[in-house]
Amino acid sequence: MRIRSADILRWGRIVAALIMWVAATAGLTSYGMTFPRLAVWIERVQFMPAAMAFGITTIVIWLIVTLLFGRVYCSVACPLGVWQDICSRLPRLRRHLPSHLRYRYSQPLTLLRNISLAFVAAAILLGINIVTSHTDPWKIYSELCTDVAKPIWGAAVNILSYPPVMIAAASLTGTTISIIIAGVISWLAVKNGRTFCNSICPVGTTLGYVAKYSIYHIDINTDKCTQCRKCEQACKASCIDLTSHVVDSSRCVECFDCLPVCENDAIHYTWSRHQLSTPLMIKVGDIKPSGTRFKLDGCTGCSSNPQVNQQNNPQNATISRPSE
Repeated sequence: MRIRSADILRWGRIVAALIMWVAATAGLTSYGMTFPRLAVWIERVQFMPAAMAFGITTIVIWLIVTLLFGRVYCSVACPLGVWQDICSRLPRLRRHLPSHLRYRYSQPLTLLRNISLAFVAAAILLGINIVTSHTDPWKIYSELCTDVAKPIWGAAVNILSYPPVMIAAASLTGTTISIIIAGVISWLAVKNGRTFCNSICPVGTTLGYVAKYSIYHIDINTDKCTQCRKCEQACKASCIDLTSHVVDSSRCVECFDCLPVCENDAIHYTWSRHQLSTPLMIKVGDIKPSGTRFKLDGCTGCSSNPQVNQQNNPQNATISRPSE
């Protein structure tokens, strides 16, 4: 079986994302001394904590990476993003998907994204931590691990090993809030994929502005596309518009799930923009509309030049001039 570059891209992204997610989860839930150091390192490369600490180096690096390759941060480096991918993938493991589990293109929620970003930016400048802690993807996932997953893991460790570990449980309010927020995000992921990332998440919106002009992006070859819509149904970001054959790069998280499903090799991760080999509109020369109007019935290969249409369809094209 021939291995395509699309498969390499997709599986490479999956492996890298799982390594980052496992390392972050282990670091946040472990009671040892080694794994928590991983969590500290991973937090340093997260976009939102760097923005809150005004860490210019980390921010600039991720902006450059996004400008070059698109929103790879959201598909690889963000643990909450990987968790959403896991939640959205589990119900779609079946061979024949029901219609309600198939992804479809949706219009961007631009107003909601901008309002959310402005609200979070103002909260960072004013030091309102309650807002940033409930919208920062790293903070949401870390609190889910430390408030919910870590106590459960500690209880399991105490049953299976000795001496027991000290379990530091969070407050009931904090635990409840973590469960509710994580539950809503997971439910949205199960239904529609990356809804949170492309509507509320301030990191997704910020990187989306840059990714819109990324050098490498997903592009559709309209000469090969047969409108089978398999790529659209595989797009967890709901950003592939097959009506206009355009991929919204501001919402695309570069998961590469759309690439291997195309049997005609019509969609690629590339730096170029595809142009039709046969343009839909052909310029036939300068036309002087000196009152001439024409009526075309059943004309094929029509252009805006009456003489060209009359030559192509001498029986069906009629030309009339207004009475002077």
